[in-house]
Amino acid sequence: MNLFEKLKAVALKQSEVGEFPNWLTADVLTIASHPERYANKSDLVETLITQIVNYDPYAGAGCFDISVEAETIVATIRQIMLV
Repeated sequence: MNLFEKLKAVALKQSEVGEFPNWLTADVLTIASHPERYANKSDLVETLITQIVNYDPYAGAGCFDISVEAETIVATIRQIMLV
């Protein structure tokens, strides 16, 4: 499974089993569907995958929490989509 296939799989899984927002899923799937456009952003795609895995709608509620909030994911998506 390549990086973009992994991104798609992680986003779909989080969307199905978690509380990952549909509006974020749509943007993530756009990135995953265009590997040729975003191939030079592989480091950011890897970061995005990790962020999606650690997504929590209640992020930041605890000390030393590794969870990620939607705003952080949005910022990464914007960095990736800047061509």
